[in-house]
Amino acid sequence: MSNEIPDDVPTFPMSVVKDLTKLTGRQIRYYEEQGLIKPVRNDGNRRVYSINDIHLLREIKGLIDQGINIAGIKAMLKNDDNK
Repeated sequence: MSNEIPDDVPTFPMSVVKDLTKLTGRQIRYYEEQGLIKPVRNDGNRRVYSINDIHLLREIKGLIDQGINIAGIKAMLKNDDNK
């Protein structure tokens, strides 16, 4: 049996995600409000993120850093989903 966590399993709380992405909680919640990311909620109604979510947040951060706005990012992510 492998000891690796599958990339799509929600495992990480917001505090860990903030450290790994260098984003603030406010930024992460904003990206959720905009529909860019959809974390799972645990029984305590807290957000829980997967490795895939962390990769996506890093991608979003990179695009924002390049000057791409939220609408542009939404369009890019939608195109990625259609591939």
